[in-house]
Amino acid sequence: MMQGITDYLWAVWLVIAALFAVVEVSTVTFIALWFGIGAAGAALLAAFGFSFPFQLLTFVVVSTLLTVSTRRIFQRWLERSTPALPALGDISLIGKRGVVVTESRGPRSEAELELDGTVWTALPLGGDHLKPGEECEVVRIEGNQLYVRPLQPLPDWRAARQAQRQ
Repeated sequence: MMQGITDYLWAVWLVIAALFAVVEVSTVTFIALWFGIGAAGAALLAAFGFSFPFQLLTFVVVSTLLTVSTRRIFQRWLERSTPALPALGDISLIGKRGVVVTESRGPRSEAELELDGTVWTALPLGGDHLKPGEECEVVRIEGNQLYVRPLQPLPDWRAARQAQRQ
């Protein structure tokens, strides 16, 4: 009976390798892949008639060596290949300045504000009315709405100087 099981041990190792491959496809860690390759190596040895302890040793050694030797490489590659996207409500928007695109309307005085090439829903703090072309600063973020305060336009020093001369 035991001889019959060892004759098909290569198939057991291939099933194990296939299971690791399925796990690898459903994750992005590149760990199960190496165990699948280790199981495939053990299946190859089982097909050539090597004993089970030698197959098990091959599985452990191949899996461990592949995991240790390639972990850093794939980790660097994954970190480089996935750009960091700003999360909704990203705190980095606070303090940035944008330009009002549409005038305030509605009971909450909603307006549209263009900030870094993206149009956002903006709500003025203090009930101010926002006018198109007005520059605003982001004070707070809630969900996908920016709470802004209008910036006071800088005085036109040229116009003031000309008025003094006249």
